[in-house]
Amino acid sequence: MNEMLRRMLHQLQWDRTLGYALGTRFWQAFSGPITIVFLIEALSLSEQGIYYSIVSIVGIQAYFELGLLNVLVSQSSHVSAKLASLNENSSSLNEKPSENPEWLRAAARMRDLIKASGRWFGWAAAAYALIAIGFGWLTLADSDTSWRIPFLFTIPAAALAIALAPSLSILEGAGFRDTIYRYRLLQMVIGSVAVWTTLLLGFKLWSLVFAFFTQTLVSAYIVLVVKRDFFSTYDKLPSTESTFGWMREVVPVQWRMALITASFHFATQFFTIIVCKFHSDAEAAPLGMTLSISSAIQMVALSWIQTKYPLVATHHGKGDRETAGALWRRTAIVSTVLLCLGFVALTVLTYCLPLIRDGLGQRFLTPEQVIFLAIGALANHIAAVQGFYVLAMKAKPLLKASLIGSIPTAIAVWVGGFYFSTNGVLIGYALGMALFLTPAHTWAYLKFRKSPTFIQ
Repeated sequence: MNEMLRRMLHQLQWDRTLGYALGTRFWQAFSGPITIVFLIEALSLSEQGIYYSIVSIVGIQAYFELGLLNVLVSQSSHVSAKLASLNENSSSLNEKPSENPEWLRAAARMRDLIKASGRWFGWAAAAYALIAIGFGWLTLADSDTSWRIPFLFTIPAAALAIALAPSLSILEGAGFRDTIYRYRLLQMVIGSVAVWTTLLLGFKLWSLVFAFFTQTLVSAYIVLVVKRDFFSTYDKLPSTESTFGWMREVVPVQWRMALITASFHFATQFFTIIVCKFHSDAEAAPLGMTLSISSAIQMVALSWIQTKYPLVATHHGKGDRETAGALWRRTAIVSTVLLCLGFVALTVLTYCLPLIRDGLGQRFLTPEQVIFLAIGALANHIAAVQGFYVLAMKAKPLLKASLIGSIPTAIAVWVGGFYFSTNGVLIGYALGMALFLTPAHTWAYLKFRKSPTFIQ
């Protein structure tokens, strides 16, 4: 029995990091319905629409992270693989790694990566705070709900999270995956409890403020306390020049990831805002409520990808491409199957809700609408699996294919939402992703696998 369990866990690519990641996602799945109950009881339908609209506005941080966090994980993984190899060589020769000039140059690369990414994201956080406040003020201006003061406190908390994000990504790539995902689980638990408590006490939209600030405090604790020694080690390195160049090594990948991230976000992350702005807060509420569940399903499936991504990048950094490919194939299959099962369960749930309680079904999308959401999510997931693997090799992202998929999707979603509200958004999302993104991205990915970059 134990042997069978071990084989099953091996097939599922199970490790402690994945356990923490799944713990985080299952907590979201468990806490989500509880949060929904609190929201239904504490907020009116209009307040609920504003709640999810603010969450969407906070999400424009993707335009300031611009996909760079995944680039940093890959960069950090490759440098860490080099440092680990040099440490092994130094041990076999009975010498200190710091006495090896090659080790010092590699360590200097990590130091320069940390400093350059910190400067970049510091400016990005400041720009985000200003633009998000302006965007939110214009978007929600017509609402009668008292949203302004809570909103003004929520955005700075999100901005602080952006400033801390590169340090967390570098830690993840450097081999501290267990630490990062353990504290992410803690963040989710604390954030949920903060929302429940503040809603129960009648603070309404202020629950967002407490949720984001408590989660940001956990991130600060990881960087400034738990892993302080990691960053201080590189900060105290001798003045050794490295071969690292932000403009040469990061920017060629970064600007492509920036375009991909920005176009995907514009196409897929403004659903609630579109309905809220062009129609009504009340119409946006069922969409926002269902998206909170579907997002958790997508994140559970993506957990397999995100936790194995640094490992795959490290294998590529060591030149062990066969191991990296085998690991990624198994991971992709498991994550895709889980995504499909999750959306089947969500469809059944929305079908059963009216039978559970009168009026409950009106708080969520219909089963037919969930099916369109699932089609778009599956197409999006396939592209994400392919994109992560390309990035793990430090190769340039599949920009043209991504834009071929995201631009038509964005047009369909925004035009459909303007004229046909929620149905227009969901049908546009499903058709754009399935008819444009999946074929174009898969073709580009298969072409990449036949290229000299992949074969070498």
